[in-house]
Amino acid sequence: MNTLGSRLKAARLARGLTQEALANGLATKGFISLVERDRLTPSLPKLRLLADRLGEPLTHFVREPVLNDPNYLLRTIDLAIKAKEPRKALAIVREALPLPLTANQRAELHRLWGVASWARDRKPRALANLYKAAALAPPDDPELSAAIYVEIGAVLGSDERFSASMEASLRALEWLDKARQGDSDLRARVLTNLANASYRLGQPQEAIKYLQEALRAATDAESLLRMANAHMALGITARAAGDIEQAIKHSDRALSIHRQIGQIRIANQILSNLGDAYFASGNLLEARRYQGECLQRARQFNDQIAVAASATELARYALAENDFDETIRLAQDGRAASVAAKDHLYHATALALEGSANDRLGRPGVADQLFRDAFRMLLEREARTKLAEISAMYSNLLRDRRDPERALAFMRMAYERDFNGLSDLVGMTN
Repeated sequence: MNTLGSRLKAARLARGLTQEALANGLATKGFISLVERDRLTPSLPKLRLLADRLGEPLTHFVREPVLNDPNYLLRTIDLAIKAKEPRKALAIVREALPLPLTANQRAELHRLWGVASWARDRKPRALANLYKAAALAPPDDPELSAAIYVEIGAVLGSDERFSASMEASLRALEWLDKARQGDSDLRARVLTNLANASYRLGQPQEAIKYLQEALRAATDAESLLRMANAHMALGITARAAGDIEQAIKHSDRALSIHRQIGQIRIANQILSNLGDAYFASGNLLEARRYQGECLQRARQFNDQIAVAASATELARYALAENDFDETIRLAQDGRAASVAAKDHLYHATALALEGSANDRLGRPGVADQLFRDAFRMLLEREARTKLAEISAMYSNLLRDRRDPERALAFMRMAYERDFNGLSDLVGMTN
C-alpha cells in the first residue's frame, strides 16, 4: 500500500538508516515506528526535515503541493534549530526572506536567523539579526520581544560581555512582565542568564536570588531542563559563596535530573562542579574521584569545555599536594582545551595555576608572565569574580616571596573587587 508510512520506511531503508538514526534530535524511534505503521502523521515542518534527511523532496511524501506559508517555514526553521541542524535552518531562512511577512513574522524570522547563526558560531551576524529583530518587533507582542532579548543576552554572555548580557536580560524580563501570561519556561531562562551575568560580575548574592526565582519559574513551567540548569547554577554559586552543603545538594539534584532526561554531556560537567564542592570542603579524595571521572568521560565525548574544567581543577588539587610538575601538565591540558572551547575564564585559571607551580619550582619570571596573561584576559572581559580569585592566588605567591606590601595590595583588590590599579601593579603594558 502506497501510504505515507510505507514511503517513509522505503526511503529510510534505501538510505540504510535505522529508525533511531532518522529520528536523532528530531523525534524518537517510537515516533518513527508509529509513522511508518500509519498510526501517526507528522506535522509538515517535521516531515520536511525528515524528508531532507532521506534526500527526498517533501512532495515525495505529501502529494499536494506545499505552499510557501510563512508560519510553516518559521516552524520548520525553529524545529531545525532544536534538532541541531543550523545549516538547514539557515537554508530555510533564505526561502522565507523574499515572502511577504507581517511585522511579527519578520521579527521572528530575524530572531531565528540570529539563533541559527549563533549555533554556527557566527556571533557578529547573530547579534546583528537579533538586534534587527528587536527593532522590528511590534510593541503589542511583549513575549516576542522577550524571546528576542533573552537570545541577545545569551549570545553576549557566551562572548563574556557580562554587563551587556545583564542589560539585555533585564530588558527581556521587563517585556515578560508586560505580557498577560508570561511564559514560565522563558522566564526561567531569562533569570538563569541574569544569574550567570551577576555571578561573573562578582555579585554572588544577586545571582543566588535570580536562581531561586528561576527554579520557581521552571517548576511552574514543569520544565525539567530549566530546573536542572537552575540547580546546576545554584551549586556553582553556592560554592563560590562558601555554602558547601548547599553546593553539593544542588549539584547532586542537577546531576540526577540531567541523567533522567538524557543530557549526558551536561551531567558530566556537573561531576566537575561536585568535585569543586568536595575540594572546598576539604575532601580531596572525593574531589579527585569526581574530577577524574569527568575528565575521562569528557575526552570520550570530545567535550572541550568539560576537559578544560576538570583538567584545570585537577591541576589545582595537584598544586595543593605540592606536585608541581603534575600541576603544570594538567594546567597546560586545561589551557589547550579552554582555547578550543573559547572559554577565557578556565584559560585564565589554568595560566594562574601553571604560574603558581612555576614559582614554587624557582621560576619567578615565568610565573609573573603567566599571571600577567591571566590578568589581561580577565580585565578585558570585566570578569571581577575570577579577577578576585586570581588576585588572591597572586597575593599568596607574593607572600611566599616575602613581599608583604604587594601581597596586601592584591588581597585588598580581591576583597574590594576594585581592579583599577591592577595593570600598573603587575607591570602590564598595552
